[in-house]
Amino acid sequence: MRRAAAIVGVFAIVAAACGGDDETPSSPSSAAGSVDPASITGTIRLLSYSDGFDPGYLQDFNEMYPNITIESSSMGSNEEAIAKIQAGFDADVVNSCVDEATLEMVQKGIYAPLDVNRLNDWNDLFPSMQQLPGVQADGQVYMLPVDAGTSGIVYDADVVTTPPDSWADLFDPQWAGRAGMEDIAVTAMMIGALTNGIEDPINMDDTQIEQVKQFLIDHKSQFRTFWKGDAEVKSLFKSGEIVISSGYPDTAKSLTKEGVNAKFAVAKEGQFLWACGYGITPDIAPENLDAAYALLNYYSSPEAELYEAEHWNYQVANAKTLDIASDKVIEEASLEAPFHLENAIPASPPANRDAWVAAWTEVKAS
Repeated sequence: MRRAAAIVGVFAIVAAACGGDDETPSSPSSAAGSVDPASITGTIRLLSYSDGFDPGYLQDFNEMYPNITIESSSMGSNEEAIAKIQAGFDADVVNSCVDEATLEMVQKGIYAPLDVNRLNDWNDLFPSMQQLPGVQADGQVYMLPVDAGTSGIVYDADVVTTPPDSWADLFDPQWAGRAGMEDIAVTAMMIGALTNGIEDPINMDDTQIEQVKQFLIDHKSQFRTFWKGDAEVKSLFKSGEIVISSGYPDTAKSLTKEGVNAKFAVAKEGQFLWACGYGITPDIAPENLDAAYALLNYYSSPEAELYEAEHWNYQVANAKTLDIASDKVIEEASLEAPFHLENAIPASPPANRDAWVAAWTEVKAS
């Protein structure tokens, strides 16, 4: 992502908030580096946000590993992924985000411990990324962190002519029925909390959770929909069904390329940091394990990380990505100078996430 010194500044907030005093396991710098990729075979059942199997993103992987088949399934949120897997959905590699449910996936046995000696780029990952909640637990590694970023407000500047600067702008009556919000419990509850002046939303007590739940129920009609995934939110903006929504810098960038005058704004109450990656389930067939590690190593390679920075403005986990990133990419993806992180809310799940999910479920059912 950034030059080594810069990334420490970016994720120091996260590392401080999340603890991360565990010792980092060591590994050879190039595990299995001499293996012919064409000799690795297998089928991987991948459960991921849709960017995880974007054709352009995986093009080099498919060319490098012609005998590995990826059967991809999309998820709209980590809570959806957990529910699917617990209901019997079969997956080998699962995408998760630490601010959503990585630690919960570890605790519920969805992730198996990873063999760090098989993670080619582990030693090149920024230490603060290695120490995020759920990446490591009880001295073992469960999730390989790959990318990170920030969330805020996306808006159609042709309609919303005064740039928003607060989460409260999503609840402005003039956008009633034309606002959107991502259907992720942690995101929705944090937005509701910050709008109500709760300064430490990650640590809400039961009374505050109830307050936020009722607020969101009372204002549910403000929202055209609670969207799932990049494709849906872009479609809603392009059709004019929504003109303002929670979202991400890459959402605005992509919409601009598709003809919408979309802008991204940071809310003054706080922006959410996110960090995501991939782990392997304990149910994977032994004959597919090599293929799964090949996919994880591809995701964390500087070349794949650079694709994310170039196409989605994602911040990345592998420090060596900066060695191959152009100055233009570093600037456009804010790799050298992350935006306004003085009001960042760390990528850390709430301790009582189940209560958040239950409250959000009530909001949607109301």
